[in-house]
Amino acid sequence: ADVINWGNGRPVILSDFVRLVEESLGIPAQIESLGMQKGDVPKTYADISKAKYLLGYNPSTPIEEGIPKFVAWFKEHNAMQYRMSK
Repeated sequence: ADVINWGNGRPVILSDFVRLVEESLGIPAQIESLGMQKGDVPKTYADISKAKYLLGYNPSTPIEEGIPKFVAWFKEHNAMQYRMSK
């Protein structure tokens, strides 16, 4: 079995991602900044080369459009009911 990364192949600044989620949900995030932790990396993004090669995957939705669409889908399908317990 192959492991395949899904993403857009471009790094996204965490604060930009959080802002998009906040705007889409209409509520502010509760952020506790602790600085870099053991095992943290300064930059990360999905290497989608295998998905492109094996599946012809070519992402076309920018994150600025995708996050609001996902939040709308999540709310519409009451997906919170499938929340994993802590």
